[in-house]
Amino acid sequence: MRAAVIDTFNQPWQLRDLPDPRPAPGQVVIRVHSSGMCYTDLHAHHGVFPLKTPFVAGHEPAGVVVEVGAGVTDLRVGDRVGVFWSQKGCGRCAVCQAGHQGACPDAQSWMHLGGSNSELMLAWASGCALIPEGASFEAAAPIFCAGYTTMSGLRNADPKPGERVAVLGLGGLGHLALQFSRALGLETVAMTGQADKKKELTELGADEVILAGDDPGKSLRDAGGADIVLSTTNSARQISSTFAGLRPGGRFINMGLPDGPIEIDPMVLMFGQRQLRGSSQDERSDLREALVMVATGKVKPVLETYPLDRVNDARERLAAGKVRYRAVLQLA
Repeated sequence: MRAAVIDTFNQPWQLRDLPDPRPAPGQVVIRVHSSGMCYTDLHAHHGVFPLKTPFVAGHEPAGVVVEVGAGVTDLRVGDRVGVFWSQKGCGRCAVCQAGHQGACPDAQSWMHLGGSNSELMLAWASGCALIPEGASFEAAAPIFCAGYTTMSGLRNADPKPGERVAVLGLGGLGHLALQFSRALGLETVAMTGQADKKKELTELGADEVILAGDDPGKSLRDAGGADIVLSTTNSARQISSTFAGLRPGGRFINMGLPDGPIEIDPMVLMFGQRQLRGSSQDERSDLREALVMVATGKVKPVLETYPLDRVNDARERLAAGKVRYRAVLQLA
């Protein structure tokens, strides 16, 4: 199989021919059609994860099952599937027994089996989900990380009818969070620092676009505040400021990795009974809900597509912040 291999951290990825994988019991082999690129791939590129080179990155795959290992009963050859981050827990610890295998301290992911920037990918069957008819491979791929994360964030905010949702950080994750919120019928506000994005964000479903300015919390308060803030920004300063734009009883859902400590005014936190919640990929039903929204056309990921031999071009555009809004490798 042909794959993009990270041989040396912080150096261009190399296109190589590698042996085709074979499934162990409980595993499947997937022919990858599309592989989304995430900012986490840049972390892999920079050596943030405890991985030894060489390895293949990629954790937003969508493709077709071409081989199943012994004991796999719920997937079949020919199934259209994607793979999410935490594929399998130990099955025996307290969190696994409670049904949250993704939180298992021994959970296995693409880092154990190899990533999706390759023509074939090995995965645990328990980490795969069927792609509904109506969703293309390239549209489904980003849902297995970006979409899953943001839908879980929205559900973990416990939205109620009539509540107002603000989205902070409108990139690969945020543009999906905005669409998910709007698809659920919630009043949805987009917060941006770029005035020229107003038309684009309105077309994505924003009921209102707020220019964040130097103090996004004040900008949000002046615009009426929000019951929920879905944040994918990496800016700790923006998070700290925007928290103060929550209405009383509001929930701030943090889904990004901030670049420093988050400073919250304790008076704003306590007297408004506001909450700061962290969220990542959670209930598997969140992933299914997100995929169905894509399949039915309620949510449309905005994509740039690249062939595998342009993987370094895609990575460089991602690192420069030039991708609008999600980059996807096309392998088949």
